[in-house]
Amino acid sequence: MRMRPTAQSAGQDPEGEQQAYELRAELDELLRASRYASQRERRLNEAIRAAPGRQRPDGDLLRQLAQARTLREGLGARCLQLSDRLEALENRLRSRPPEPQPAQAPPPQARPARPDIGALAERVAALHRAGAFAEATELLSRAATGLDPADAALLVGMLSRRGPTGASLHLARSAAQCAPEQAVAMLAELRELGLAEEAAELFHAFWGYPASALPALLAALERAGQGADGATLLWEWGSAPTPELTALATGLRRTGRHADVRTLLRQAAGRPTAELAALATELPAELATVLLYELAALRPPVELVKLAAALDTSPELYGRLLAALLADGARHRTTLAALRSAGLPTEPAAAPRSRWGRR
Repeated sequence: MRMRPTAQSAGQDPEGEQQAYELRAELDELLRASRYASQRERRLNEAIRAAPGRQRPDGDLLRQLAQARTLREGLGARCLQLSDRLEALENRLRSRPPEPQPAQAPPPQARPARPDIGALAERVAALHRAGAFAEATELLSRAATGLDPADAALLVGMLSRRGPTGASLHLARSAAQCAPEQAVAMLAELRELGLAEEAAELFHAFWGYPASALPALLAALERAGQGADGATLLWEWGSAPTPELTALATGLRRTGRHADVRTLLRQAAGRPTAELAALATELPAELATVLLYELAALRPPVELVKLAAALDTSPELYGRLLAALLADGARHRTTLAALRSAGLPTEPAAAPRSRWGRR
């Protein structure tokens, strides 16, 4: 809970400090309302997409969605207006000369002041005007990692409206350097303020995460209710080079994200046959089995025969593909017939008999 300024903590302009306090409190309330409107808009979108058997979306749902979107956009605009007023007021308060304090006055016991977002925006603009572009970039990078997501998003909004050109996009992109929870929170704040271009810039930066960092990012997106973003990332990673994809699948399995493993390997199932054979060879045994079962379910008979021929030199992998086909023999009758025509085995290899099996 934010402390109300007192005559002692306010210094030379108690009335101005009180006004600033009230503006900050109102801005906090508006941000909470904006988050609620954004969540409602997301839930209505999901309800429209999930409505079964409808040729057209339900009219009442569409009306509610339009209202939620209008509310969210209006709240975002109001947040930026209040931040402008707060910036102007803080600049005025800073410009007043300080009054002398009693010599024996104890230091005020107050919480740390909220960062002056308006001053940060002006500092970035001043550096650009002076041609100090490297310093401006460094300041933006520090702001992305040092501010909390709500304040960072407000700074993005100020820079988006006032410039310098590209500064808001750089700040949004730099948030990808934060811990996953903070980066995902920043993404949500940007969307709630209606900063779609900057939100897209941050989300695209997630595509550059190494495979080792993806499980934590996917978990953070899931906890924030952004599962669709996680699915999009997995879709992108489905076309990654075999070593990177193998590393990601292994990391997801190690962290217990088995549904993500299936989604990733299902996306990879569209690769050329030679790449799929190489991928099956690179994956750990359990993940190779998952891939081969996905391929058996998704690929047409002619492609499965090509894959079987490519795996014929690896009896273990061939046996797993065959097991996936035989698990639903009726469905794969055409594929099994084509394997026989190509001279490839259609029965599991007999296990070697133990020398101790008979006496």
